[in-house]
Amino acid sequence: MITRRQFAAGAATMAGAAALAACSNKSGGSTGGANQPSKRADGYPDLTWTGTITMGAQAYTPSVPGVNLAPGSAKLKAFGTIADDFTKLYPGITIKFLGSEYKYDPDQMKTAATGGQLPDVWWQQSSIVNSNFPAGIATNLLDFANNPNPFVKDNKAFFDEFSPQVVSMTKADDKTMYVNNGDYVGTAFFYNKEMFSDAGISAAPTTYQELLDDLQKLKDKDYTPSALPGYTYGYSWLCRLFLPNFLGEDVCKQIAAYDGVDAGVSIVDTAVAYKKGILDSRKNPKITAWWPHAKDFFAFCDPTITAQPANPPTGAPTPEKMMAAKKVAVIYDGTWAPTSIKAAGTTIEIGSFAWPSLKGIDKYATDLDTSACVGGPAAAWQYNLSTPRSDSSLKDKDKMAAVVAWMQFFTTPERNSKVCNEYGSFLPTLVGSTASKEMANLAEIVKQPIYNVTAGQAFTTESADQVNKLFQQYVLGQVDMSTVQTKYPAIIDKGFNDYIKAHPIDFSKYPD
Repeated sequence: MITRRQFAAGAATMAGAAALAACSNKSGGSTGGANQPSKRADGYPDLTWTGTITMGAQAYTPSVPGVNLAPGSAKLKAFGTIADDFTKLYPGITIKFLGSEYKYDPDQMKTAATGGQLPDVWWQQSSIVNSNFPAGIATNLLDFANNPNPFVKDNKAFFDEFSPQVVSMTKADDKTMYVNNGDYVGTAFFYNKEMFSDAGISAAPTTYQELLDDLQKLKDKDYTPSALPGYTYGYSWLCRLFLPNFLGEDVCKQIAAYDGVDAGVSIVDTAVAYKKGILDSRKNPKITAWWPHAKDFFAFCDPTITAQPANPPTGAPTPEKMMAAKKVAVIYDGTWAPTSIKAAGTTIEIGSFAWPSLKGIDKYATDLDTSACVGGPAAAWQYNLSTPRSDSSLKDKDKMAAVVAWMQFFTTPERNSKVCNEYGSFLPTLVGSTASKEMANLAEIVKQPIYNVTAGQAFTTESADQVNKLFQQYVLGQVDMSTVQTKYPAIIDKGFNDYIKAHPIDFSKYPD
């Protein structure tokens, strides 16, 4: 399953059956080279290579012979069936899925890439690949975006399959996108109905003040009101809930449009807005004005969870485990939470409600609804294709063509729906895909503008870690706002400079 840290932190050479022409840039490195395979009578690529394609499918890993699953993992079949269908078309090719022994640890993956030992296709957060992986590990998709997917009827360009908002939110810069992203995660408050009833709470809060009042009622009944990690996603999630609201919709629209795509806030949008001072806390007090209000919420959270480090030790408590054990009344979590809570064997009845209105809590607060801003394309369908440099087996151009064909084969609306809906925690996002009956009411989220403005901590992994830590220290009372106002801009400045060094931007192109 996707972890909180991975979720907090978002490729294949989609050549259709097209050429894998050599290219490079500061962030991506060489894509390798191969000629376009000829077509068979059925219109599919005529692949000459035979052998085994390795794939790290992360949470969608199927329960098939030879794959070890972690205890409690869902026994999924969809990707295994899709692999079998591919093998029927190409009997000489086998798809080998990596099991629970593969950890997707970024540092371990970078080490493996140095030795040319990465899998052919692998999962990783787009934000980590964009900001933390050296050049040459993953292949840039955008050079091949206009080539068709031969496994989708009447497809003219591979990227026609992808939501423009998803593309905007996951690309590394205007010329670079590594990840084949096909699912979407949402977030909400999940609560113990019995505890709420016992505390006299008859309706879900609709305003932030009502939420704090309800948490106080729970505390008065000697319940632990809530649990939210301060480091792993406390800042990154709450920033996306508070900051866009404080900036206001017009400013959010302005930021989202900088890269030429109105849907979604890309890292390029964020960099331009920071350069212009819109997201600079020294020039715009709104950037950190929400921190005290977030601290009000953490006053009701379990301090052990709030103080957990970036990588909690194995067996450490989690909000889901605490709720399953009836040790906490309400948690703010991803759409995977109900599945995790049920897997713990609990019998509690769970309710849910969206992030409430912030209007009126601060002079900067607006009526912008940001309840959908935590979430997005940072889930389990984030598949990258190695390069011949990071995966030495891809030096065989015929194998590269086969791996491209495999990724194209599973990247269709029907298969995207089948894989995502079987797991049940994330929305499929390829154009033409269909959400499950249980998730259908959330499907429109993918089509709506989501102002995931984060003020720049995602420029680099280092800046994200340092801001998360500073925020945790603040909500725990270890530092005050004067310290925040000094340290915070210095962290973002360094992250911004490191980002534009790797991804140069001509800021003169962007009008005020």
